[in-house]
Amino acid sequence: MTTRRDEIANHLRELITNGTYAPGDALPSRTTLMTTYNTSTATISAATKVLRDEGLVWRVANRGLIVQDLRPLYIDLSTATPPSGGRGPWETACHQAGRDGTMRLISVERGPAELEIARALQLSVGATVVRRDRHALVDGQVVMLDSAYYPLALVDDTPVAGSGKVDGGVLAALIAAGVLNPATARVRELVGARAATKDEAGVLRIRPGVFVLTAERVTLDGEAQPVELLRRTANPRRIRFQTDDLRLKTL
Repeated sequence: MTTRRDEIANHLRELITNGTYAPGDALPSRTTLMTTYNTSTATISAATKVLRDEGLVWRVANRGLIVQDLRPLYIDLSTATPPSGGRGPWETACHQAGRDGTMRLISVERGPAELEIARALQLSVGATVVRRDRHALVDGQVVMLDSAYYPLALVDDTPVAGSGKVDGGVLAALIAAGVLNPATARVRELVGARAATKDEAGVLRIRPGVFVLTAERVTLDGEAQPVELLRRTANPRRIRFQTDDLRLKTL
């Protein structure tokens, strides 16, 4: 049996899908929706919650419920996009796709490498690493969480070990510092999926338990020494991982 909540959610979803409410538009206020559908505030709240859980709209302070741009952004994991026009790699990739992207630095910490981190970076357990946590935003909403780890011994005298955002991107800074040679550097990637944790779901504005995309990339120098371990957790409605122009390997 279709409830009144479902009827309203279905109609609003149709209006979003057919472009009546375009990406970036605000839905009518709760009071207006109550009048339009001749129903209670509780029913309107329940109907719009359905749309929020589906990722069709999200709440913005002082604006209300904003329609999302549901076009996924394709990210090439193995490519470090050169900075352009004052933008870093993430901002450049978003700009090339016609989207407004921002990479927000959350924290930079130094600490002992736990077992999995040490193995990935070929370090001894407890060796000091630099961890940089960032949030990738598209059109003002967080769509991907980044945690990157670097051996302190390799990056101690570079901007990567500093507390600020690295202009032009981390890989560009490592290349400029002579830590990484793009002609000989290689990457190793692992892509997967799992249920979002409660904290991840809160930041990504999805329901806890919804599946997220995961990617782990290890960047190695010409001597096959790991320089960076990058872990990414992405909203699958907003992000797609891809790798282009790989050579076909034969056995």
